[in-house]
Amino acid sequence: MKLSGDRILDIWVAILFILVGVFSGWNIYGVTHGTGTGYRYGLPLFSGLPKQAQEAVLYFNSHDVGKQEAVINVSGIPILVVNMTVSQVYGFIPNLIVANTSEPVVLQIYSPQVITGFYMTLPSGVVQINAVPGMANYEYFVTPSTPGNYTFMEPEYAGYNFSYWTGTLEVV
Repeated sequence: MKLSGDRILDIWVAILFILVGVFSGWNIYGVTHGTGTGYRYGLPLFSGLPKQAQEAVLYFNSHDVGKQEAVINVSGIPILVVNMTVSQVYGFIPNLIVANTSEPVVLQIYSPQVITGFYMTLPSGVVQINAVPGMANYEYFVTPSTPGNYTFMEPEYAGYNFSYWTGTLEVV
């Protein structure tokens, strides 16, 4: 049985669609289950956090630590977990984060009203995330190895006086 040129083309197109579907599904599964290897830390999803940071966040959220921030040492690595809210009325809550030098930090950022964000320049690079309202958004970074104060701010046009929504990361 001999296939025509059009029939061969249809078969190849079908094979390509199947391959694209398999690889897209594989990547979506990797992102949603935290097993993707091609994604950087700082992906605003829980699965984008390193495994130790995921464990620290789960512990922080399941135990009443009584604070907006706490150092959690679940897997032998102390990680500072900060529960931050960005509100149109009050800006960043908390607006002061005190951390040790070279300390891993996980920000859980919540925005109840509008798309907001978090922007901070560190010696190692920029820390930036957009926070989608109504869901937890995550950012992971390591504080600088030298003490100092670093200002974080609102990078989005999120409401009245948004340019004054600032805070400080104090590295001691």
